[in-house]
Amino acid sequence: MTFRADEINAGTVAIAIATATAKNTHEITIDNAYNHDLYIGGSAVAIGDGFSIPKGSVQTVKIANGDILYAISAQATAPFHIYDFQVDP
Repeated sequence: MTFRADEINAGTVAIAIATATAKNTHEITIDNAYNHDLYIGGSAVAIGDGFSIPKGSVQTVKIANGDILYAISAQATAPFHIYDFQVDP
């Protein structure tokens, strides 16, 4: 198992925050402890049109098979913490 912890800054353009390899599943936990809302999804994620992670909340999602997870915010600088657990096959 591989683990990554990082602080990332989302903004008004979607950015890739995690990528899963074809043979690994990743459990992504996003800790949005700051005062802004985030949205996550695929490359076309948009503000108000993605999976919402409200300010002050923590959410966990799983990705696999080459999926790429993106994040966006209505603020130009929107920091959040990400914890990426890669489960080896």
